[in-house]
Amino acid sequence: MMEQVALSVVEPNDPTLDEIPDLTIEPTLVATGRRRYGAAGAIMGAGFLGIEKALGLRKVKEEAPIVIAAATEPVDIDSDGIDVAVDEETSVNAPPQPRSKPHLKQVRRRR
Repeated sequence: MMEQVALSVVEPNDPTLDEIPDLTIEPTLVATGRRRYGAAGAIMGAGFLGIEKALGLRKVKEEAPIVIAAATEPVDIDSDGIDVAVDEETSVNAPPQPRSKPHLKQVRRRR
């Protein structure tokens, strides 16, 4: 006989969500394994990554926020051009360039 399993809906603010570990796998590593070694490499790579995350063997890299202060609002050089001051007497001005057509690859027909 088949056993019936009751499913429940978990709300986003449910406190039990904090207890569930995040076991997501980086798709780039699995895709690399699949490209190099086929389906078996992808399966083994995903399995090892899952074990590694479940056991907490890899240290999580902490990313520092990068904040850059600017004196003015950013300028769209494609539509406004750009003006750069080299020194007190010299400045360089580059006007906006007209848009060019996209470069399309020519398709050659076989004979």
